[in-house]
Amino acid sequence: MNRNTILVSLLALGVGLLLAGAFFATFERKDVTQRVPAHGEASFNRFFALDQSLRRLDFTVASLTSLDPRQMPLRPGDTLVLGDDISRIDVDDARRIVAWVRNGGHLLLSPGSPASAVHTPLFEALNLLDARPAEFACSAIRASGAAGDKANDEVQLCGQRFRLNPVAGAAVDAAIGNLQDGYLFARTKLDAGSISLLVDMDVISREQLRSSAAQQFAWRLLAPNLGQGEIYLVYALDGMSFLKLLLLKGWPALLALSLLLAAWMAMRSERFGPLMPAPALHRRALLEHVQAAGEFIYRRDSGRSLHNLACQAVLTRLRRRDPACVMLNGDALYARLAQRSQLAPEQIAQAFQSPANAQAFRACITTLARLRSRP
Repeated sequence: MNRNTILVSLLALGVGLLLAGAFFATFERKDVTQRVPAHGEASFNRFFALDQSLRRLDFTVASLTSLDPRQMPLRPGDTLVLGDDISRIDVDDARRIVAWVRNGGHLLLSPGSPASAVHTPLFEALNLLDARPAEFACSAIRASGAAGDKANDEVQLCGQRFRLNPVAGAAVDAAIGNLQDGYLFARTKLDAGSISLLVDMDVISREQLRSSAAQQFAWRLLAPNLGQGEIYLVYALDGMSFLKLLLLKGWPALLALSLLLAAWMAMRSERFGPLMPAPALHRRALLEHVQAAGEFIYRRDSGRSLHNLACQAVLTRLRRRDPACVMLNGDALYARLAQRSQLAPEQIAQAFQSPANAQAFRACITTLARLRSRP
């Protein structure tokens, strides 16, 4: 190895060590959290975050889409959170839920629009609401014992207030609002159980639980029976209909099928021709066949072969009826035919000439047909 090679190798090694030293001197390790769109169960279960949080705290939780007694037996000490439209609950399920609450259950739900909720089977059985309208209002819920980011320590609870009847209002033990102006949240007693009414369930749904204020508020909402029984989170009752699911999730397949159908229709439409009138009921297939054959022969050579056949038929008939005409030809033949048919010799001579167009062809065939029909 010569001296120049050694110098180049040392120089490259020095540059490499210099770059490595600069990298490690400026490199800083950081943990970066990047939010991604919800997928899987989190995309359709509004209580997924609440479900996972309670499971990590070793509570017994079940997320459901049905009120089936086999999946949700509802024993005293259990908690039921209804996050869907309560108008879908039928009379039998409403009676079962109310009987369970009276025996020691805790029901958490939202009345939605009080004017329409009063007439639902569940609230008719509960007999809690007053149908009088109330104003829209908001209330800030702050995290207790926390100092720092205000956005993380406060959550807004907004909606149209609901009113309770005097009997239910007298049993309220926790509330946001009052009996005169209406409530954003109220928890009242019903025999051995309790009912929590919340104007909007979004405060404990999905990403709202990132806030410490929402977490503490959810803990207070579930407090009456927390740790005594199972917690049932009903995020949907009937689930999404097939047609709605197809429109929302399956539109790429629908678009592809529509394009394939349009392409197939375009391909098959090439066979469509102009509309033809329906054939008469008294049609004669033999005559139509003969006419179609004649039209085919005419299109092949502009009618010259048909004209020759018609001329030969006239001459054959004439020579059979009048043998003296066998030796006649040209003008003498035309004169003899004119004498027998009482037609002009010029017209007969023109009929035996090759036609130049369709009009001349029709005139020649007409004259030849008259000559052939003479005795």
